[in-house]
Amino acid sequence: MSDVPSQYPLLGSTPNYDTKLADPSAKLVDSWLQESYLPFSLTSVSAVPSRESRKRFRAGLDADGPSPTDLAVQVREPDSGDEMIITDTESGADDISHASKRRLTVTLGDLLGRNLARILNLQLAHPPSISSAVSLPSATSTLAVPIEKDQVHPCTPSGMEESLTTTPVSDIDEQNPQQLVLPLPLASPVQSVTDKPSVHEELERQLLKVPNTQAELIDLLLNLSSYVLEANRNNLVFGLLQHVGRLLLLSLCGIIQDSLRRDILLSLPLEVLLNILSYLDAKSVLAVSLVCRRWLRLVNNTTLWRNMLIRDKLVTDELHLYYELVNPAKLFAEWASPSPYLSELNVAQILYKKRSIILRRWMDPKYEPSRISVAGHGSNIVTCLHHDEEKVITGIEGKLINVHSTKTGELLRVLKGHDGGVWALKYFSNTLVSGSTDREVRVWNIRTGRCTHVFRGHTSTVRCMDILHPAKIGVNDNGLPIMYPKEPLLVTGSRDHNLHVWKLPLDNEDVGADEITETKTYDAKDPSNPYIVAILTGHTQSVRSVTGYGNIIVSGSYDTTVRVWDLLEGGRCKHVLEGHSDKIYSTALNFEKRRCYSGSMDLSINVWDFEKGKLLFSLEGHNSLVGLLELSDGYLVSAAADATLRVWDPVTGENHSKLKGHNSAITCFQHDSLRIVSGSERMLKLWDIKTGRFVRDLLTDITGGIWQVSFDPDRCVAAVQKHKNDAEETYIEILDFSTPLNGPSNFNSNLSLPAPMEI
Repeated sequence: MSDVPSQYPLLGSTPNYDTKLADPSAKLVDSWLQESYLPFSLTSVSAVPSRESRKRFRAGLDADGPSPTDLAVQVREPDSGDEMIITDTESGADDISHASKRRLTVTLGDLLGRNLARILNLQLAHPPSISSAVSLPSATSTLAVPIEKDQVHPCTPSGMEESLTTTPVSDIDEQNPQQLVLPLPLASPVQSVTDKPSVHEELERQLLKVPNTQAELIDLLLNLSSYVLEANRNNLVFGLLQHVGRLLLLSLCGIIQDSLRRDILLSLPLEVLLNILSYLDAKSVLAVSLVCRRWLRLVNNTTLWRNMLIRDKLVTDELHLYYELVNPAKLFAEWASPSPYLSELNVAQILYKKRSIILRRWMDPKYEPSRISVAGHGSNIVTCLHHDEEKVITGIEGKLINVHSTKTGELLRVLKGHDGGVWALKYFSNTLVSGSTDREVRVWNIRTGRCTHVFRGHTSTVRCMDILHPAKIGVNDNGLPIMYPKEPLLVTGSRDHNLHVWKLPLDNEDVGADEITETKTYDAKDPSNPYIVAILTGHTQSVRSVTGYGNIIVSGSYDTTVRVWDLLEGGRCKHVLEGHSDKIYSTALNFEKRRCYSGSMDLSINVWDFEKGKLLFSLEGHNSLVGLLELSDGYLVSAAADATLRVWDPVTGENHSKLKGHNSAITCFQHDSLRIVSGSERMLKLWDIKTGRFVRDLLTDITGGIWQVSFDPDRCVAAVQKHKNDAEETYIEILDFSTPLNGPSNFNSNLSLPAPMEI
């Protein structure tokens, strides 16, 4: 099927029952010839030939009688008595002029027989009303050719032998008998027998075919309509439709509408269609699916909904999307509405529905999420908190690390081994890393709760850490990606002014593998230590914050400087970024834009070009310590001791919004591309990051501080302090917004997932 719209949409359309030809072989009615062929009859109106005469006429064309060399067709008596004759030369001057009411017509060349050459150039012209033969040739001259009696067709009426005009001879013309008028060579070039017939000759051919049946009559009318100027065809059709009844018009209207109806979407390539639909929001896309079943199938395209999930920030990336879609049966069972068309839906569309519903629950102040309160931490301050779908991991100032079930709040295990408070915590897969005031870094198997490695070398509290995962940092000369590091690295920062870079042990990743039962200790200064990668020295005071990506590490210190380290150069310090006037408490890194950010006690946030080592600009607005800084998804969010949060454009530095509502210093916060959750004394608040609008208080019964907060699209987990039994006790509050529409299913969600496929 061509993608180009047809110029004639009805061409080839099948007529319905009331537009089909009825009885194609039916004979003509007697009055047809008088009404339709009256201007072209062989005699005047008073001498219309009978059916037998027409039969003799047709028979005469094929009989072996006199050769039909010249045949004149007589027309009705004109009102004015003028003859309208035009030569080829004159007719070419106006191609769209209409034929005159009175014109001379002749037989086709193939009926003229042996004398074809004598009258081959016969054409229509417009000379004066009385034509005469002249002797001097010119472009408008005519030649009189007498016609002999034996050359006249037997069906020619008497009196026609002496005149070839179709107009009866007037009294004036009787003195000069009418003669056959032929143009001279100067007026019209001589054509060979093989030349294409002129329009008038073709018209003559059509008119000489007298129809005998309804089918032939309709064919003739259709053929004759092709001689109507294109500009006049609409008028012709309109004239015909004026004599069509209401019911037939209704039927024709339906046929025309069906023929002109064209799907503007499905005629385009699928890639273009998906790109067009990607500009619509989900509600509009669903409206498109209601147009017709073909558009429904288009909207049900899995790629479309996968792209919309990422575009609308309902999932973070392709890897997250893969794990969300790994169990489609569970997804359908819990979130698909009962429908006879369920089989036509795709799993990505159901996931979009799930994520949209959960987000609306977050943003609805009237919705109450399911809540689990977990006690057991005593009065200890929770210094670190991380969670995922299965577990909540907390580090406390009392030497312990607790692991609880996210779904039930049950205490799964307690990790013991540190001799001081745990102040830094990171985990990846089944490996957990902790840093403590005992100056040690410990590596744990989360599944078993056993400490597998102890890293020593720091001489003071391990205050911060980060895990560097293999990432693309560029391309080589062959266009292939350059990945660094080759394996995950651990960076630890301490109050001893130094940073250590370690290879991260990933033992016991597989369930059922041999577990390490012995804890091994490794010293950073031991040359045979297989895990130490580099020791980064240069800061002169405590390292308070560290972040990294690929081969770049950015650290912030109480010495008011930010340092940029390059692991590809052995951990060399590339730049010392100076510009703050007080201690630095927080840092953030955008590797792609070659920028890093630092928050300080001097109330400012500095934006640096870490590639060139220069300050780009400072962000001002806070009036107290900027202790917390986060960068993700195009937003830079800062939280300060002035009880406010600010949302910035990380590229331009524009302040999008200022979030006011807390009554004391912000102690914790987290954000993604849709929301911000912030905590302070007795308050845990939710904000819309796009507008800066306050949405709701997530907890309203907190009597003490909120130490830590962590959330994902499904849940929010916070470490809070409540007043109970005349004492302050620490709780872990788990708020779940992801209760399934159809209730929890029996599908096992603890799947051993395969490696992510390439999407």
